[in-house]
Amino acid sequence: MSEHHHHELKLETIEVRIHLERHGLPTEEVVVAFEGSINHLLLAQNIAEVLQLEAEEILAEISNPEVLHPEHHYGNLKLACVEVHFETESAKHHFPPSATWERVHQWGCKRFKVASDACANLEVHSGDPKGPVLNEAKPIGHHHGCAVVWLVKPGPENNG
Repeated sequence: MSEHHHHELKLETIEVRIHLERHGLPTEEVVVAFEGSINHLLLAQNIAEVLQLEAEEILAEISNPEVLHPEHHYGNLKLACVEVHFETESAKHHFPPSATWERVHQWGCKRFKVASDACANLEVHSGDPKGPVLNEAKPIGHHHGCAVVWLVKPGPENNG
């Protein structure tokens, strides 16, 4: 008996499992099956759908071998929880730790329906409206619990 196995027609099915860890939420597992090889963009789109994020952001994360090792078919995506405040409103969202504070700024404007010209003038402050201004080019990183930020119009100190 020859040892030749004919696999031309049947591609191996690869199941990729990604655990999504979000503060305050149960761990969720995204499972995507691929034939023959893993399509990272498709995987990113599946995860992005669950997280209400853009596929590109997730693609950057799953390309990191610490998140999804190229030889293993399971990974752990730990997201950063950010609670964004704007005037009297607030909303929580989970972002990839590699996303920048600028991304949070954009998300906040969209979430609170801030016009784009007004949005450009807002600053992201850490902790409370008088907290330090965050460098929007810097990544969010990992936080214990939820990072609290405020979208604030810069201006003269008002002692309201």
